[in-house]
Amino acid sequence: MRKLTTALALTAATLTVTALPATAEILSRDRIAKEIIGKPLTTSRKGMTVRLQYNTDGTVRMKAFIISGSGTWKYSDDGICMNMTSGPKKGETCVTFEHLGGNEYRNSEGMVLAVQE
Repeated sequence: MRKLTTALALTAATLTVTALPATAEILSRDRIAKEIIGKPLTTSRKGMTVRLQYNTDGTVRMKAFIISGSGTWKYSDDGICMNMTSGPKKGETCVTFEHLGGNEYRNSEGMVLAVQE
């Protein structure tokens, strides 16, 4: 009975692993425009909820409990680059996005963003 249980567990684990994609699909510019740009996003950073929005006019705004920031963004070859001119993290950062399912996305820095609609 123990061998059968072990065999079933290994089979289930193998099936689960093979069902996962080998690599995540990076969102195209069109999908970023449709699914990310102009949408209110939330994430968690250092225990705080952070609100972020890449506006259609090329500006970006970030707001957390007691801090905020703003700047501009533009498309890169495979994602977006934002240049924060105010706030705690000034300067340029470029990221790509992958869709995690539902309303969640992960950027290439590992930050999970949820679209709030």
